[in-house]
Amino acid sequence: MDREKIVWITIAGTCVCIIISIILFGLTFGDVHKPPLYFLVLGFTGSLSLALFEQKRIRDAIYVNVLIYILFAVVASILRPVTALILLIYYLSLIVAIYTYVRYFDEKISHVAYARPLLLAAIMAVFYILSSLVHGLIFLKQFTPRFLMVNFPIGFLLGLGIGIGREIVTKLFTRRIRGSIDNV
Repeated sequence: MDREKIVWITIAGTCVCIIISIILFGLTFGDVHKPPLYFLVLGFTGSLSLALFEQKRIRDAIYVNVLIYILFAVVASILRPVTALILLIYYLSLIVAIYTYVRYFDEKISHVAYARPLLLAAIMAVFYILSSLVHGLIFLKQFTPRFLMVNFPIGFLLGLGIGIGREIVTKLFTRRIRGSIDNV
């Protein structure tokens, strides 16, 4: 049951992130400078990480994320070498935000299912603001406070997509478990 739920949370979260991306940005998945590619990759990674953290498989989450980051960084480095380091800032932000959510908030608000995706989105948005701060301080010669909010919507929408995907799967699994209990 755990593996099946991990797979379905990953698929559902990725699909919801892709749908959000298509609605807001169109079908530009091949352009590395546009958000849809990041919604695909980070939606997949975030959904998988959320599922693994939820199942208390932290070691697996670390291994998978290191592998995915290395693959993504190699591709990004071919296009622009500095991209891999910038990607690392936001990638770590995504993983730490999801871990923070699962560790400190998930069980406490488990009875308010519809609030969970919004809380995850808010936490990711805050972490993306912090990532923008780090990104701006390291890489920009003239850093403006406005730059802090540039990636806020991306973080919020990624968190929302991942959270909605997870809620869909959680509802389906809850119904399936209740159905099998009722049949006994």
